[in-house]
Amino acid sequence: MAKSAAGIIFSSLNNNTLSRLTSDRTVAAIPFACRYRLIDFALSNMVNANISNIYIVANYKYRSLLEHLGSGKDWDLARREGGITFISPFQTAHLSDNKMFSTHMEALKSMKEYIDEIRDEFVVLMDSDTALTIDVSDVIRSHESTGADVTIVTSQVADGYSAKTPRLMISSVAGKVTQLAMSATYDERHPELALGIYVMRTAYLRSLIDEAEAYNLNSFTMFLLKNCKSSSYMTYKYTGFAASVSSFLDYYKYSMELVKNESARESLLWKKEAPIFTRVHNSAPTKHSSSAKVENSLIADECVIEGTVINSVIFRDVTIEKGAVVKDCVLFHGTHVCKNAKLNCIVADKDVVVSAGVTLSGNENMPFYIQKGRKI
Repeated sequence: MAKSAAGIIFSSLNNNTLSRLTSDRTVAAIPFACRYRLIDFALSNMVNANISNIYIVANYKYRSLLEHLGSGKDWDLARREGGITFISPFQTAHLSDNKMFSTHMEALKSMKEYIDEIRDEFVVLMDSDTALTIDVSDVIRSHESTGADVTIVTSQVADGYSAKTPRLMISSVAGKVTQLAMSATYDERHPELALGIYVMRTAYLRSLIDEAEAYNLNSFTMFLLKNCKSSSYMTYKYTGFAASVSSFLDYYKYSMELVKNESARESLLWKKEAPIFTRVHNSAPTKHSSSAKVENSLIADECVIEGTVINSVIFRDVTIEKGAVVKDCVLFHGTHVCKNAKLNCIVADKDVVVSAGVTLSGNENMPFYIQKGRKI
């Protein structure tokens, strides 16, 4: 990487659209792809670009995120200088009424003192609700070569795209942003989806925050919309697999796509030059009994599989007893499926117990969710 950069990761500013999965955790801590958390992708992308000064912004329900990150050693971020700096709302004598962040700009304003201390020339802002593997170094080089104020990472969306809430959609010509819009559906006038990754010079971010404070602007997206015509915004088009998780249904569908689409797995998980790091548990291997039948599934360590698993994502320490059938499901850590139970299109949170002989079924457009710790 030609120039040094710092990173800012927003861990929980989209909780309201993922309420089923975020009742006990932030967006960043949502388990994904068998053994990871969503934040692992943003962190790994930065670490692979030699970014070692990373700020993680959270506002609530971040206990599981803190436990997952620990000292940062699994990402080589346990350092005397730099490493991971965790930022949450705090009160001072001057800001005794300080409240939770609800937007990116409010978070940036609140951490202004940290940003003023950044010595790196560039800063990379990332959301945690998109899982992708991208060469951040190349994005920074592209940003530097174009001289843009802001470079926005985008992906082309197909006709039929929809999201639970409006997302930032972009129209560009030769990489230069010509129009921005907020939309929850495909619009041929704005065919590129912003993936929540922004690169800019640190000095520009400081000036952006100063302007937002001067005009009492609290939305980063609205700031971009307001200044689109007067500023130089460029796009960096990403062509690999990107799971932009804007809803519970998105989460389920992208999980199923990883199971069924080998090219998606290769793009996200199997790049030797860009590994995805996560917390290491040193678990025992999964045990498959002679009665087990497994087809086309992702299964983590420390599981016991005695029944049938088809097209499913199974996290650590899951037990599927003899005669049980699990199809098109996502089972979080510690789930126990008892003898002869049958699950179809189910997302089971941590430590769920499904009793013997129980049959539960959702469908691919309305998967059934079981809350953490429930016994069915």
